[in-house]
Amino acid sequence: MDATPDNSIPPHADAVLKNIVIPSCPAVLTQLRSEMAKDDPDAGRVARMVGTDVALSLAVLRTINSPYYGLRRHVDDIAQAVLMIGMRQVSMLVTSILMRQSFNSSSLKLVDFWNVSSKRSLGLAKLARGLHGAEVHLAQSFGLFCDIGIPLLLQRFPDYGMTLKLANEASEVVAFTDVERQRHGADHAHIGALMARSWGLADTLCQAIRHHHDYSVFLDSTVSAEVTRLIAFNLLVEFAIQSGSDLNASEEWNKGGDHAIGTLMLSDQDVEDWIEDLQSGFSANE
Repeated sequence: MDATPDNSIPPHADAVLKNIVIPSCPAVLTQLRSEMAKDDPDAGRVARMVGTDVALSLAVLRTINSPYYGLRRHVDDIAQAVLMIGMRQVSMLVTSILMRQSFNSSSLKLVDFWNVSSKRSLGLAKLARGLHGAEVHLAQSFGLFCDIGIPLLLQRFPDYGMTLKLANEASEVVAFTDVERQRHGADHAHIGALMARSWGLADTLCQAIRHHHDYSVFLDSTVSAEVTRLIAFNLLVEFAIQSGSDLNASEEWNKGGDHAIGTLMLSDQDVEDWIEDLQSGFSANE
């Protein structure tokens, strides 16, 4: 994130943030990310890093052997997993599992949240492959971390569920994050970016997380094309998720959809085709 002051954050936000506990990045994830950042990461070392944590290994294998991955053969250990789906996907899966484990709650709200995060990550990866302009692994990571500030606020404020409803329904002249700041003095985009930074995510991701409800970035020449493209991808994926589910309707596409269409250079028919394609992918993985 850039170092310039964020004037949208109220002066008392620091006091609010002090009472929000951001989970520390697990050591195994720090080690794994360090290995993956090398020019020639070692597949055996990656497998050993994950394999030393029995609970994590079982969670990874359980997911890889689920219908979601649709593998033709059963995977018995992490070394096989690395061979079957690749180091990058194993790393992404480990990140997703450890994120969930960082929040000690099994409430229905968080179950729904993680399900949406998984769909978002899947959809963003598909758009990155099909429309290009952003690295696939960055798009996947953005899908996972985009709204990570929400469970933190759910745990901190008993009435945050109502805040989400109000923010989703806010008119086009009111930003989602404005509603959060008015009610709680902080917003999930800001908190999510702080967690992403503390977990060592790339600056591009931190910026995209911080500004994913700020559609003025589409008109800001100082914001990188990859950041605006990730935000555009997210708008399209969220629109597909919302319109294809019983979740609360959201006004975000009405607020930023035209910017997304312009950034991605899509026609109205292209949008319809992508929505159908994304929703088919979500259904196939449920």
